[in-house]
Amino acid sequence: MRYMIAMLVLIAFVGCSSSQLVTYRPSGSTEISWQITVKKSAGGSTFQLMINGATVIEKATSPATNSLAARADFQGHEVILVVTYSSGFLGIGTGHEAHVFIDNELAAKLKL
Repeated sequence: MRYMIAMLVLIAFVGCSSSQLVTYRPSGSTEISWQITVKKSAGGSTFQLMINGATVIEKATSPATNSLAARADFQGHEVILVVTYSSGFLGIGTGHEAHVFIDNELAAKLKL
């Protein structure tokens, strides 16, 4: 019985993490498209932005606002991650939304 309860808790904990992947090529570039991934931790308060498998930004949301804004550089390009939280309407549509900007251009909009 204890084993079954432990497995259910583990499944629920792991099931709360999420990630999404998009591809992006900087405007005017002939580079290979970048793979942009934003992952939300199982606890839901830490977000990780990865480009081509490399962590560019990893930061927790503010406890007061449940949102974050962070900036970093990747291969000479300015990268900004903005995460906001929506409580939805009557609980429908609840969740985080991540916007990734590269050189002030919207590269990805992800629902997590």
